[in-house]
Amino acid sequence: MQSAIVQMILIVVGIAAAAIVSIIVYAQLSSNAPKEGDENIDKARISSQTLCEAVGGTWKSKKCA
Repeated sequence: MQSAIVQMILIVVGIAAAAIVSIIVYAQLSSNAPKEGDENIDKARISSQTLCEAVGGTWKSKKCA
């Protein structure tokens, strides 16, 4: 049987591994997130007025500008 100390060490190692994975995933997601004022949306491809207005565009003649 494992002693209590070995079980505590395994729990700490598991928590540390989960924290490292969470930090890496968060860093990757936040580096790919659009920044404020970032023009990475191709408004010419949007064909819905609701979506156009949601991304900050203006709907004119069935086109997003």
